Amino acid sequence: MTASAPQASNTESQASAPKHSAPQTKRKRSRLLTVRLSRFLAAAVAIALVTMLAASAFAMRSWMTSKLDSSLESMLSRLEKNAELTLEQPLPPPPPHHDDDDAQAPASNSPSADPTATPTDKGPRGLRGPGSSEGQLQLIKHDDEVVSGVVKQFDVVELDSEAQQQLLSLRCDSQGHDVDLKNYGAFRVMCTQKDSQTLIVGLSLAANNSTLFALIAVEGVIALVVILGATFIGRKWIRREMLPLGEVAATARNIGSQDLIAAPTVDTFDRVDSSIAQPGDEVGDVGFALNTMINNVETALQARAESEQRLRQFVADASHELRTPLASIQGYTQLLQRGATDQELALSRIASESARMSGLVEDLLLLARLDAGRELASDPVDVIPLAIDAVSDAHAAGPDHQWSLDLPEIDDEADSCTSCTVLGDESALRQVFANLVNNARIHTPAGTHVKVGVQTIAGTASAPGFVRLSVADDGPGIAPELRATVFDRFVRGDTSRSRQGKGSSGLGLSIVSSIAEALGGRVDVDTLCEGEGAPGEHGTTFSVILPAAKL
Repeated sequence: MTASAPQASNTESQASAPKHSAPQTKRKRSRLLTVRLSRFLAAAVAIALVTMLAASAFAMRSWMTSKLDSSLESMLSRLEKNAELTLEQPLPPPPPHHDDDDAQAPASNSPSADPTATPTDKGPRGLRGPGSSEGQLQLIKHDDEVVSGVVKQFDVVELDSEAQQQLLSLRCDSQGHDVDLKNYGAFRVMCTQKDSQTLIVGLSLAANNSTLFALIAVEGVIALVVILGATFIGRKWIRREMLPLGEVAATARNIGSQDLIAAPTVDTFDRVDSSIAQPGDEVGDVGFALNTMINNVETALQARAESEQRLRQFVADASHELRTPLASIQGYTQLLQRGATDQELALSRIASESARMSGLVEDLLLLARLDAGRELASDPVDVIPLAIDAVSDAHAAGPDHQWSLDLPEIDDEADSCTSCTVLGDESALRQVFANLVNNARIHTPAGTHVKVGVQTIAGTASAPGFVRLSVADDGPGIAPELRATVFDRFVRGDTSRSRQGKGSSGLGLSIVSSIAEALGGRVDVDTLCEGEGAPGEHGTTFSVILPAAKL
């Protein structure tokens, strides 16, 4: 029995889930730009039409009020002339009528007449004349005598005391005033004083209010139709204009759905159509920016893939290079332990392989430091002595090659070449010369002429000059398939340039390139194989160009 409670709760939660989905969907729809723009358009049109409606109603009311005031001024002018007659002269008797004219009996006896108003012959005489009309009002006060009346249902009805007091309380400034008389309706009245008399005339506002209400009703219906039409048409237009933005969003979603971690490389990302991705409008700017971002992402992913590939290759090559001397050291160590080999020879080979492995590790550490952005020393270094020392060492290491120097002329008094000074690390620069010279010695046959040179490149007043370190040989040159990767790590020449290639780790030129970049320079290679140029023209020239020091 206890298990029924969780089941019931699950059922309740499942039943309640759809109740929350509808509001969430509604909130989501309300966040759509199309919906928000449609609502904004409808609100803007509604505000504009309501403003126009209010302005037109105000203008119409002002015009009708001015017409009433003009009529009241005329009525007041006539009343001023005839006020004494209205008070003193008796009213003419009512015209005789026959029994068949019962339908034209006074309106005061009709059911629609005001029950509080009674017809009287004491009303103002001016209201009984031929110029009177429905809704006219007059009040004349002379001393304590008050005569008043209003034309209702084609008859003159005397105003009650409350209405008279309400009219007499108005300011007599010959200006129009709106007043709502109980039991009689709304009137536009005008008051003036002449001697001891107070004269008030008025016209009913019922017709004006009816006309104004009809105008507002008609304009309101028209405004509602316009708002609905503008909302419908505007939403259709907004949706059509937003279609390119939908394509941009679809492209972004397609890219976002790809797993770039598990598969960091892709053939080609989808792009926003060029007809849409045109700078100039908001959607075009977004599409163009998205395409630019996609290009950058593709470039970054490609660079990442290439970097990972180089890293894997680097690790594999480093492992291979270290495995060979380690295997040799292990083998000779086992022979020594068994006493199966000459001890002196074994120790010599172990020392040789240890030195080889130590040099490889030092090269790898140097490359790692340079890759990490570790700055080298920045001291003034004259490269002339470094070039001379490199050639001297090359004579001893490679006596089967022809070595020469190509140096600029040095002033005997100065005993140095100030223009051949660069800012850098002396040990790193020595390694540059040593690696270039060793590369030429190892990868060229015996008898090859190798020239080590230093040249100065003059600068300008605003820019310093440069120093060019070069190592040129007349060997067989670098094969075309190796030229693009000659500065990559663990890259060796082919057999035509590797007579002694097993003595190379494949890191020398990579170290030269890294050092040159760390010192703000670059390294170039110019090579020509047999048959690529004129007969007898072949060889390789490595050039390291470094900024000259400002002394």
